[in-house]
Amino acid sequence: MTNIQAVYIEVKPYASADNELELEKALLDAASNQHVELAADGTYSPENKRSIALAAVLVLVKYLSLASETESQWSQSYNDKLEQRIKQLCVENNLPVKEYLPSAVITLGNASNRF
Repeated sequence: MTNIQAVYIEVKPYASADNELELEKALLDAASNQHVELAADGTYSPENKRSIALAAVLVLVKYLSLASETESQWSQSYNDKLEQRIKQLCVENNLPVKEYLPSAVITLGNASNRF
């Protein structure tokens, strides 16, 4: 298994393997943050677990505002299960939860009656 496949496994089902560039960028950013070098196509090793988890967190936090979105009504909601997954990855890998999860979430509602 490659490092990028390991990141995909951690973000599944929230992110798609089709978006390999997003996963690869997150992996490179995480490796840089952890001061290690990880090639996307390099073989996964348990020593890379923390960097892989950080890459997954970096991908998942982007999906928080997209957890539930409907175009026709312009509504948006927050997905508690996604937040739990991010917290789990952080706790298991000694990553600071508060750094990656917002303390307040803005939700949008249908304001068409105001126009």
